[in-house]
Amino acid sequence: MRALQIAGHLAAEREVTLLAPRPEAAAAAAAGPPPADLPYQVETYRVSRGAAAAGVARAAVSGQPLQSGLFRQPELSRKLRALAPRADLAILQLSRLTPHVDDLGDTPFAVDLIDSLALNMERRALYDRLPLRPLLALEARRLLAAETALARRAAAVLLVCERDRAWLAGHLPEEVAARLHVVPLEVEPLRVEPSAETEAEAGRAAAPDVQRLVFTGNLGYFVNVDAAVHWLADVWPALRQRWPALRVTLAGARPAPRVRRAVASSAGAELIDSPPDLAAVLAGAGAAVAPLRAGSGVPVKVLEAWAAGVPVIASRWAAAGAGARPGFDLLVAETAEEWCDAVGRLRADAALRHRLAAAGGARLQTEHSPAAVGAALRRALS
Repeated sequence: MRALQIAGHLAAEREVTLLAPRPEAAAAAAAGPPPADLPYQVETYRVSRGAAAAGVARAAVSGQPLQSGLFRQPELSRKLRALAPRADLAILQLSRLTPHVDDLGDTPFAVDLIDSLALNMERRALYDRLPLRPLLALEARRLLAAETALARRAAAVLLVCERDRAWLAGHLPEEVAARLHVVPLEVEPLRVEPSAETEAEAGRAAAPDVQRLVFTGNLGYFVNVDAAVHWLADVWPALRQRWPALRVTLAGARPAPRVRRAVASSAGAELIDSPPDLAAVLAGAGAAVAPLRAGSGVPVKVLEAWAAGVPVIASRWAAAGAGARPGFDLLVAETAEEWCDAVGRLRADAALRHRLAAAGGARLQTEHSPAAVGAALRRALS
């Protein structure tokens, strides 16, 4: 989605070619051909599993990030070598494409890291299973080396949040760090068609008694798995003891077995696997929770809650990723005691809930609207 948004913005002023992996036959048949009215040209390249396996082996030996090996594709190289000489700017997405920088020849290029994968892996190495931590820390160092090398060669480097930009800048010389720019994610307000059930839930949420919390996201992604499991174990029992009628809903795709077990053993918790209407799930909640300890970039669950007009309680790490002002855009909590205090404040103060939701909506308009993102992109590439 990020690539489509950037291509759309650039196509308003330039001739743009989007080069993307060719979907497998079944997926291509289900999706159909690209829309005829796209403002940019689309070209695809074939992904070879054999080439990916060979790329990982080569990366392991050469000291490159293992993730970059997965993206070393012969047909991508050929397409880049053919297209790059005809372009005045190339944009590579993610540091995983480091092996293909030389395919661009003399064409100036920018890199849209989105978020710092090095930071992501460094945080994961703090919280994943003990046997994996040394390997994850090694991959974090390799990713940082790759992001540093890209920043030295690129005309500009894009990231979606200031926290990641500042972290990466701290590892770079000042003249290289100056090439780092924040181009936020583009988010539209969620539109909900109210049903009788949704209106009933919304009515309860508007009362001075928050009855349901919601946690959203890809529930198979480590960052969310870790957050959900530790929050249900360390925080949720204290909340339920204080308010026995309080409920929490976890909603998202591909729930990991650890998440399913944690929900099953937590009184008052429910799991919605791949909800057909996430906006409706959010609209019926009194508050959204984002207790993330790991990850990088912007926690999309915070932006989605703001887009749905729902107040947020987040960890300090998640709040920093969203660029949020604690107490103004959301509430921050770490310990079980702090979570109880934050939930208690929202339950008792309808005006606070309204103010936080309104502030989140205003942040979306000023920083994540199409106009704001387009302006930030033009500044970064100017």
